Amino acid sequence: MNEVWYVVGLAAVSAVVLALGVWFVRREIRDGISSAPVLWAGYAVVAAFVVLGALRASWVVLS
Repeated sequence: MNEVWYVVGLAAVSAVVLALGVWFVRREIRDGISSAPVLWAGYAVVAAFVVLGALRASWVVLS
C-alpha cells in the first residue's frame, strides 16, 4: 500500500511542477522576456521529461 501512496505523491508533485511551469511561461510571455513559441517549446520539453520520469518511476515502484 505504501507504493500506491508513493505514486499518488509523485503524481501530485508532477502536477504542481507542470502548473508552476505554465504560470512561469505565461508570466514570461506577459512581461515580454522571450517569444511565446520558444517558451512553450521549452516548457513542452521539460513537461515531457517530468511526465515520462513520473511514469517510469511509477512503473518501477508498482512492478
